[in-house]
This record gives sequence, structure tokens and C-alpha cells, in this order.
Amino acid sequence: VTGGTRGVGRGISESFLAAGAEVVICGRSEPAAADLPAHGGRRAVFVQADVRDAEQAGAVIEQTSGRFGRLDVLVNNAGGSPAVPAAEASARFISQVIALNLVAPFYCAQAANRVMQEQGEGGSIVNIGSVSGLRPSPGTAAYGAAKAGLINLTRSLAVEWAPKVRVNCVVAGMVATEAADD
Repeated sequence: VTGGTRGVGRGISESFLAAGAEVVICGRSEPAAADLPAHGGRRAVFVQADVRDAEQAGAVIEQTSGRFGRLDVLVNNAGGSPAVPAAEASARFISQVIALNLVAPFYCAQAANRVMQEQGEGGSIVNIGSVSGLRPSPGTAAYGAAKAGLINLTRSLAVEWAPKVRVNCVVAGMVATEAADD
């Protein structure tokens, strides 16, 4: 689960742990061991990585499949963006938002697909989308554009990698997290 330390990603990680799965999460900053998602005395394994970098994204997948001998599910959850009016967004800001919300999931999906295509049972990639990818997104135009791209990427990969690897996008709407108040 990319971005599995807080918010939606943390909830997903805890749900997988509750179901008995081994869970690996990643993020740019390592949380204290006590802050890792946990359930029933089991904790998620943390791998430090910036998934906007193709090599680091690939390393997370390699470490996961190396440690557990397989990779059943990838959840591309890392993402987000502060609100910035489109007219004021710098080129660097736009680039970083698109890298985190579209390019990073693509890198992670490519690495996961390489592993899953070799497994007898294949695997599943779940991209976490946003309503901002489906409707106007004033104040977060780059984010909305990236999430719209993620929805299209999901559809393309689902066709290209089927039937061995299933690729889906979940757009849940507003979720009650620590960031939801913003």
C-alpha cells in the first residue's frame, strides 16, 4: 500500500492486516514503529521510498516480493495536493502533483505487473482515484487532471495486462480522515 501510513492508506492497510494479509507500506518518511498500521499484534512492514522515482518504486515491489515470495495486491494510494489556484501554480508544483498522482502509480504498476505476470494466480492492482478526476476541480486543477489520467491509465492497463493481472480504480468520494477537514 503506497502512502499506507495515514488516511485512506492506513485504513486500507489495517483492513488487510485484519483479514490476515502480510502488508508492506511505503512512504518518504519512516514513522515510529508504534505508529505503523497494526491489527491483532501484527504490524505492517515499512519500506522508505519516494514512488515518484521509478527505481525506488521498483525497489518497493522487489523487496515485497523478495520478502514474501509473491505479490498478490498493489494498492496505489499515495497522492494528494494542497489547493493552489491554477493561474498561480508553478511549473515545479504542477510537475510534482502529476508525478505523485499519475506517474508514481504507473511506475508501481509496471513493477507489480512484472512480478504478477510470472505468478500462477496473477494479481490485482487497485488505484485510488478521486472525484476530482471526474468533475471540475477548481483550486486543484493539476490534481484533478492527474486523477483523470489515473482513471484512463487504469482502463488501459486493465485491458493490456488481463487476464492475469486485474487493474481497477476506486473512487470513493470524501472519506473521513485527518486531512478531510481541509
